[in-house]
Amino acid sequence: MARDLPEKEEKEARESRLQLAIANDDVDELHNLIVEERELLDRVSKDPFPNTPLHLAAAAGKTQVAMEVVILRPSFARKLNPEGHSPMHLALQHEEYQTVRALMTFDPELIQVPGRCGITPLHYVAGKEGDNELELLAEFLCACKLSIEDLTSQCETAVHIAVKNHNFKAFQVLFGWLKRVYLTKILDWKDQDGNTVLHIAVSGEPQIEKTAIEIFRYFVKRLRSVGRVGRPPTPSPSLSHVRDESDRNIIIAVATLIATATYQAALSPPGGFWGDNSSNLPANSTAVTANSSGIAVEKPHEAGNIILTGSKLYQFTAVNSTVFLASIVTIWITALPLLTHTPAVYLLTSCVGCAYYATFLTGFSKSDAVVGGRILAAFWALLSVAVAVPTISLRTYTKYRRQLQMVARGRRVGKFLELMDRK
Repeated sequence: MARDLPEKEEKEARESRLQLAIANDDVDELHNLIVEERELLDRVSKDPFPNTPLHLAAAAGKTQVAMEVVILRPSFARKLNPEGHSPMHLALQHEEYQTVRALMTFDPELIQVPGRCGITPLHYVAGKEGDNELELLAEFLCACKLSIEDLTSQCETAVHIAVKNHNFKAFQVLFGWLKRVYLTKILDWKDQDGNTVLHIAVSGEPQIEKTAIEIFRYFVKRLRSVGRVGRPPTPSPSLSHVRDESDRNIIIAVATLIATATYQAALSPPGGFWGDNSSNLPANSTAVTANSSGIAVEKPHEAGNIILTGSKLYQFTAVNSTVFLASIVTIWITALPLLTHTPAVYLLTSCVGCAYYATFLTGFSKSDAVVGGRILAAFWALLSVAVAVPTISLRTYTKYRRQLQMVARGRRVGKFLELMDRK
């Protein structure tokens, strides 16, 4: 017993020093303690629902110690304390946003860790008002796109929570994100009581506040629209919007540049075009002469045909057509999230593709026409498939949207009319 007592006192002393190291954000002292007792972090965190050193550091905003602990023990970042909170939850509650961002950078999926009542960090910031929380909400969505689909234990999305708390600015950011990632269907998701976002906005409130009014207007426009989706309230600019728009613009610019370059190559192929007609070889000659560049100058030809012939012509056509088709498809894929608003993009790029292949066909000589025609036919088929996919997607989406509108009319028009009468 006498030996056990000093050992117990030593452990208690180390725990006290550990708490002091956390309070001072002292990484060196943390490692000194680990050298003295290698099992220190595990020993103080052995409970099923522990307050680990990471929990303590996150709650106190001691970012350096918190990051050192999470590097040494990544599992601590997902553990819940007896109150049902992860380290990121505690940092949010104490408004230690520098620590929150550090943890998010280490592992973006920590944004999806469910805590008490299934509330994730995204749910938490969706219910809080303030510019800092609003910016953090945008950063969360950008860092972990799947977090928008997470549900609480009551089957509530982050949008449900924002509306329930009348947090209109958070709703704007969330709604704008849903539009950009093509997930507005989440607005129709129901909580455990069968309520959508709109139901929560208008249910039992004697006075409809700004959030409810804006959501109501959006759904009224959507129900009254014929063949088009109503425009929602213009969302506030968010970090996710800026980054997505920047990436999209870069992709479109590069793809357009490549498409232009390959199209120009079709207009001006290597060697150019013959400028005159020649159907006979020179007299007393059984060979074809060549100039310094290796191009046959006495070969029978017609004006307007491509000078390049044979396998080199086929190789050039295949490579150039592949790059051109890839750039066109890249532009289409980039425009796909805004499919209902960008049919002109698909039409114009399809016309450019037709002109491209027509240009090549008119330049082939008779001797190369068969093989060249087969090459271009293959790429024409690929272009047709690429055109068909977004067309079918648009038709399917339009049909699905109309079905939703029919169902929505039956369920919600009565509630809308009741709301108008109340006003």
